[in-house]
Amino acid sequence: MSTVLWMILENDDDDFAPDDLAALYASMDALDEQCADLSVAAFSDFVDFSDMELNVSEEDMGEEEAEQWLADHAKWVSPAELLATLRVLEQALAEAGDDEELIEDLRYCIERCETAEQDTVSVRLIAVM
Repeated sequence: MSTVLWMILENDDDDFAPDDLAALYASMDALDEQCADLSVAAFSDFVDFSDMELNVSEEDMGEEEAEQWLADHAKWVSPAELLATLRVLEQALAEAGDDEELIEDLRYCIERCETAEQDTVSVRLIAVM
């Protein structure tokens, strides 16, 4: 089972299918180190791990109860704050000529955050298994 990140906007339709951002999840620790070097907020600070927590919990919940738990524990963040970190990371990785898939994932998130900022809605960067 692989883990990926999904980016959801508050105003996304219920049938919206987010891209699987596998490179971002796989690189999270390295990105956090780079954030520290670049003096920006850690990338992982913006990630919502509630879906993973629910999947590994020992609690026996029905589907409706699980959906409510996820709604109650969802981590919505400011697109402007996330954008500050994403833009610095994308620029640093692009200048270094690093992993193109990772850069593409960052650019996708930047575009989604810019849309969220225009629509004045929050974003959720969810770690899903």
